[in-house]
Amino acid sequence: MTPNDGDKLDRLLRRDARAAIEDEGFSARVMGALPPLSPARSAARRPWLTPVLVLASTALGSALAWLFAPDGVNAAQGMVDLLSLRGLTPAAIAMLGMTITLLIAAIVIAVDTD
Repeated sequence: MTPNDGDKLDRLLRRDARAAIEDEGFSARVMGALPPLSPARSAARRPWLTPVLVLASTALGSALAWLFAPDGVNAAQGMVDLLSLRGLTPAAIAMLGMTITLLIAAIVIAVDTD
């Protein structure tokens, strides 16, 4: 196959892709038979709602991880314990809880395709 053949094939494929497909009104009938927008779709009309819910749930998850940590837990000490691989001390567990909560929130925001 020469480079010119590839160009010719590309032109033919693009021309075919632009051509309308005759479906004798099938698409119009299907679209007419679909129910109206669901409540989940109406959330797409409020683009500010998803970030607010993600931030609020992240704040709540971090606060719960902090509140349920044992007394006297120091966040800085938890990071030091994790970085020095001392094991799962109470401070390290509290920091892991907050870190996992923030990671999940970051994944939700990154995956959101709206």
